Order: sequence, then structure tokens, then C-alpha cells
Amino acid sequence: MPPRQAIFGGTFDPPHAGHIAAAVCAQEQLDAGVLHIIVANDPWQKSAERDLTPAHHRLAMVRLAFGDVDGMEVSDVEIQRGGPTYTIDTVLELERPGIESVLVVGPAAANGVSTWHRAAELAQRVTLAVVVPAGQPPADVEGWRTETVFMDPVEASATLVRELLAESALHGGAPGAARLVPPAVMSYIDEHTLYSP
Repeated sequence: MPPRQAIFGGTFDPPHAGHIAAAVCAQEQLDAGVLHIIVANDPWQKSAERDLTPAHHRLAMVRLAFGDVDGMEVSDVEIQRGGPTYTIDTVLELERPGIESVLVVGPAAANGVSTWHRAAELAQRVTLAVVVPAGQPPADVEGWRTETVFMDPVEASATLVRELLAESALHGGAPGAARLVPPAVMSYIDEHTLYSP
């Protein structure tokens, strides 16, 4: 088997316990030399639906969440490139001769991967590693080389974190979101008054 690099991209608005658990499980199970954490600049399938936190804030939070984890590298390659974020462009930029690229996604992204920009080309260039809860059947995405990363379920989502933070801002008290994000990320959110209604 050739050496591998894993690519774990996302909006990370904000990064939370589920992201961290998925990244750690992917790193442990995929035998990749490095796991690139890629912060999307303008995820075109999401930015049409809601306003996103500016990319520089999301990048700063991801660096706080992942920056000290061995084997993981936080990258601003998509932010530096600017414009809409297309995974195929990132894969092409990170490709190295003789190194296999493994794209780490969750089940929802795996279900929609055929709608991504230049999906057929992307399918030829990467192995898709789908993170699923332990105990579920292995993933199989038609037309893609697919592997499965199993992780214990984590009751966290960026939507839930944003809702809890907005609720705390309105009603006061300790934010319920504090249990779902790393303390350094929570401090950054407080300092920059992010996710307040």
C-alpha cells in the first residue's frame, strides 16, 4: 500500500467535539502520515443557505481546536485561494507523487458527494473515507473507492452549538455549548462575541 495523506475539510462553524472525534478516529484508522484539516473559504452549497462566520475566525478556532494534535496540520489553502471552495481544487493542490489521498467525510456529505464540483474526476483521485457511528454497516458509495471510519457517536453539531450559544446570549447563564467545544475555542467565541443573535 502506498503512503497516504488524509484530507478532512469543513466549514467548522464552529469546530466541536464531533469534528475532533472524527479526526482522531480517522487518524487512528486510516494509517495516514498526515491528516490535513482544511477550513473552507466559501462552501458554496452552504453559503447559499445561511450567513457564515468569516473565514478568518473559523480558521483561528480550528487552529485552537487542532493545532497541538500530533499528525494533524491545519491548512488555510482554501482561504488563500479565495472564492467558492471546491474540494477537487484542494485535492489537486495537495497531491504528491506516490502518495494516496484519502478524503474524510461524514455520512451526509457522502450521500451528496455526487453533486460536488467535478465529482467524477474527484472520484478518480481520492479514496473516500466515510465516518459512521460504531455498530453501523460499513459505508459504500457507488462509483467511489470507499473505506469506513468507525467512531463512537458524539451528540454534537455546529447547528446545535450555534443554537445553544444564541440561547445563552439571549437568556444569560453559562452556555450549554461549553461542553461541546474545546475551552480555547469557547474563549475565542466569547472574546469575539461570535454567534450572538
